[in-house]
Amino acid sequence: MAEKESDVIKHLLGLEQEAASLLSEAQDAANKRISESRTVAEESYKKQYSELLANADVELKSECDKINKNHENSFAAYRDRISASGKDIDAFNALLDKLFFAE
Repeated sequence: MAEKESDVIKHLLGLEQEAASLLSEAQDAANKRISESRTVAEESYKKQYSELLANADVELKSECDKINKNHENSFAAYRDRISASGKDIDAFNALLDKLFFAE
């Protein structure tokens, strides 16, 4: 009987080793899949990030160009209004007389 018990224990230890080996292989396979998935996800992230960054740069340049053009147009219109305004020399001379020669 001791021999049967010994054989059963050896058999159970063999099964335990086989289970541990299978578990180790499964863990290795899972780690490999996780690593591959992480690599794919990082590449996808980098690609999308680069595309978004490129689009943001294009939009920024476009908006800056619009703002600069609008500023130039506004400044040109202001300069034209100033140039077109008439000079009131009599009123200016009267103000100078009042400020400097007032008694």
